[in-house]
Amino acid sequence: MTRRSLPAILALLAIATPAFGQDESYTPGVWHYRSIPCVDTTVTSVTPRLESLGQKTFSAKDFQLTGVSVTFATTLGSDPALAPARVTVTHYQGSSDNKTMQSEHVGDKVQVCFLGPPAPTAGCDPDKDPRGRMYRVYDYRQRAQYSGGSQHGCGGA
Repeated sequence: MTRRSLPAILALLAIATPAFGQDESYTPGVWHYRSIPCVDTTVTSVTPRLESLGQKTFSAKDFQLTGVSVTFATTLGSDPALAPARVTVTHYQGSSDNKTMQSEHVGDKVQVCFLGPPAPTAGCDPDKDPRGRMYRVYDYRQRAQYSGGSQHGCGGA
């Protein structure tokens, strides 16, 4: 058995990390890949993950208690056979990228990349359930990225 250094082992683990791994494993900056669909678009809303009916203003505590949802002016990755939905990335409270997401402003230019739909399972039919699609977002103003999907996964609550 060959002996490997810790950096070599970590490099191998990074290669084996799936596309839905932590943001640190993603190549930073704007993406220009042929195999991953990306669009330049804008932020249309930044809200706490949970909000009260009719609530228009939000405190830092609202975001800390429930998480954050950011919606974009694109339907990239949504199934045209289903009602096309705007892309929304949602994180629960305590997620490491919440500060970046919370710092988004309506109208900010971002690049949204579609990483893929969920795999079909006994509880998930991605042709019937639009949830669970995964995205990577790069904010041009903040020069920061984050990733995620809808609040609930395919077949979830």
